[in-house]
Amino acid sequence: MAEKKPADPRVANVVKQMARKLQADIAEIGRLRNGPPPRTFPQFREIRNRHREIQGLMFSIQERIAESGDLLPPNFAQWLVRQKLNELAFFTDISHAFISDPPIALTHSLGAFDVLTSEQTSFNEVLGYFDMMLFEAGIDDKTADELDATRTKIEHTLAMIDRLLDQSPKVLQEFD
Repeated sequence: MAEKKPADPRVANVVKQMARKLQADIAEIGRLRNGPPPRTFPQFREIRNRHREIQGLMFSIQERIAESGDLLPPNFAQWLVRQKLNELAFFTDISHAFISDPPIALTHSLGAFDVLTSEQTSFNEVLGYFDMMLFEAGIDDKTADELDATRTKIEHTLAMIDRLLDQSPKVLQEFD
């Protein structure tokens, strides 16, 4: 049987600091969601980049939970999953608002096809693990209903992206 490594207080302290930063970053995405939707693609790209940075921070925290052992609050891993779901709900609302009334640059520029394909891939991946996160989070019925609305919004966003992909200029290819 493998011997359990003792918890590292330095790692636990770093994880707690990262968790505080995570809360501040998620609050910022929440403020952006409550504001006007992005009007230009660069504004949306900046928000999307923040979303990806937050996902990276969550991944870093998750990797260090085991090393922190019992030095973190109980149910810390569950708390982290809830934060993932909350942030995803915020970003989904922003994306839905942006894609439902897209600027011409997103629908008619040559780079639009790549951007839309990337968003489509990203949201399809989210749907793949969304239900598992709901299960891991151990959430109440009211929160589950709110997150079910997020799932519906993701599906609706994907349908809008599909329509925009049909209308956007395809990627230019070289001929040999």
